[in-house]
Amino acid sequence: MLLRIAAFVIPLGFDTFAISVLLGLAVIRPLRPALTFAFFEAAMPLIGLMLGGVVGVHFETPAVILGGVVLLGVAMHMAKEALEDNYETSELSFTTMRTAAIAGFGISMDELAIGFPMGTSGLPVPETIGAIAVQAFSVTYVGILVGARLGATLGRRTSRLAGLVAAGAFGVLGLYLIAQRLVPGLPAI
Repeated sequence: MLLRIAAFVIPLGFDTFAISVLLGLAVIRPLRPALTFAFFEAAMPLIGLMLGGVVGVHFETPAVILGGVVLLGVAMHMAKEALEDNYETSELSFTTMRTAAIAGFGISMDELAIGFPMGTSGLPVPETIGAIAVQAFSVTYVGILVGARLGATLGRRTSRLAGLVAAGAFGVLGLYLIAQRLVPGLPAI
């Protein structure tokens, strides 16, 4: 079960790290963004987890294949974002609760989409959400500290690489979810 949860949570960590490094370049203190990201990145997949769990029970194979397709879409979106020079963190602010909530909501949209394949894979909700929250807090905090120590060029490259790793991991996971339903004998995630 832990490996199945890690298969989803680790790529989320790379995505969070990519954003956090850029926040560190902007010399933002890490505690408020770490708490904000932990809350939103844990709350957003709940919708998808629950929906995916219900759909997965009634339509197991099509739901898992759809979950794999969703992951492929998220992977393509992440790769596109990582390759663009448009840094989404430049507009983020954590000065008030309102701006922090807007930032948290905006950053956690990927987690909303990723919740569905998590649910179709039958992952346990409390453990999965707990792992996401711990990952989001830790990776955000560390990413901001790392970003604050890197120069702008190295920080952007590090962020881009982390984003591409996240995209690649979700792409592989999406393909595997599809393949495990279409190829007999592959172990389930």
